[in-house]
Amino acid sequence: MRVILFDAGNTLVWLDHDFILGALRDAGVHTTSDALLAAEYDAKRLMDDLVRAGNGGTDDTRARLYFAEVFRRIGMDDALFPQVAAALYARHAERNLWCAVHERTAETLAELRRRGYRLGVVSNADGRVEALLEEVALRPYFDCVLDSGVLGVEKPDPRIFLLACERMGVDPADAAYVGDLYEIDVVGARAAGLRAFLVDPLDRWTELDCDRLADLPDLLAHFPAREPGDA
Repeated sequence: MRVILFDAGNTLVWLDHDFILGALRDAGVHTTSDALLAAEYDAKRLMDDLVRAGNGGTDDTRARLYFAEVFRRIGMDDALFPQVAAALYARHAERNLWCAVHERTAETLAELRRRGYRLGVVSNADGRVEALLEEVALRPYFDCVLDSGVLGVEKPDPRIFLLACERMGVDPADAAYVGDLYEIDVVGARAAGLRAFLVDPLDRWTELDCDRLADLPDLLAHFPAREPGDA
């Protein structure tokens, strides 16, 4: 293995729970960050079900369904969704909602590079993911950043993974992919010939047939230092 590719949202950068909790409070809804994270699992299962059934739509339509499901799972009345969604989309237009970086993320990326791996990003996004990575000081760790909003092709389409491998100058068999949605990230990466890892912070997806990570530092156990001259 020579290259490790990463999803952006909920892998390198996470939802800004503080802002979302504030938007919910403004609408009279009170919950916790832990409850939001648990609700996101249910929303991800819905996304997987839709994509598996061929009804996944686009990244933009999935995002709307995702947030609607998250808010239902925390008990918010559907009538409040337009108010909260408007606050979230306004914030996202101003500053990406996925902007929180977990502890040890930069340290882990630096260590993977030190061990001899080249890193890249493949994200379903709106054309701003490279700027986001610059903003949160993660861009220097990556040799390339592929954004579906720029390329016009979205995961799980294998072409976006193959293009990343081409840009990195490696065969797909020499690359791994790390993401948080099974049907989009794991299935898409595997279809292109990459090894896939699923980010599973609450350790709930025990039934899935892939390597799972609680967070990025877990990658270090899978990728020891490469020896000089390794293919």
